[in-house]
Amino acid sequence: MIWLLALQIAVGPAQHYEKAKQEFAQREFSAAVSEIDAALHESPYMVPALVLKARLAVFAHRPDVAKSCLITAITADPTSEEAQFFLGAFYYQQNDFKLAISPLQTAQTISPKSPLPVFYLAMTQEALGNAAKALELYQQAENLSPEKSPEHASILVAYGRLLSLMGRFKESIEKERRAIDGDPESRDAHYELARGLGREADFKEAAVEAERALTLPELGTSDAQIHFLLARLYGKLKQPDLANAHLEKFQAAPQTTRR
Repeated sequence: MIWLLALQIAVGPAQHYEKAKQEFAQREFSAAVSEIDAALHESPYMVPALVLKARLAVFAHRPDVAKSCLITAITADPTSEEAQFFLGAFYYQQNDFKLAISPLQTAQTISPKSPLPVFYLAMTQEALGNAAKALELYQQAENLSPEKSPEHASILVAYGRLLSLMGRFKESIEKERRAIDGDPESRDAHYELARGLGREADFKEAAVEAERALTLPELGTSDAQIHFLLARLYGKLKQPDLANAHLEKFQAAPQTTRR
């Protein structure tokens, strides 16, 4: 009986955690929270459960809970690449870029073949204005990530965006085309390619790419951003009716600070 009770105690939190993971993947967040709380009630320092609770807290706009869970996870297991990475990603998302560097570097050290810590380090260095270092890290992340995958595409999109900001438009366009080749459903890639083509005065193809972006799910790039770009592109193409139509949609859409 004693060994059976011990087995039940050991398996219980794991079962709750696995159920929470499934519900999180299905975006059943309320159910996932209940399961993860049950897991942590039985095993308060279960690191994967703490990380998942932090991710759920981010979706619930509770950064205080997310930060507390991730710090607890790292205290329980400083060698957890997952906990270190998500703490760094959390700080990045909160615009605490300097705080993000240390856990991301630790995650990179723990798992040197994982592209995500390097990718977030690249974005962090870019946010801090260290463009040369960011480019180096983007290249490392690109090399580490599997080709023709959504992860690889996301890295290429960000890499291309920085190249474009630096005026290296042809290199940027090449990255965005490769991103689309890897993930044809990437709205961000089509949008960034449209921007790059517009800067190269290829307004017709740019409009095609922007229109394609508009048909894809809104995850990063907003409808407002695309309408704003299309208004400019159709203006360049001497199509005032289309330009005005997109300008009106831009003005009617929730505004965004990024163009």
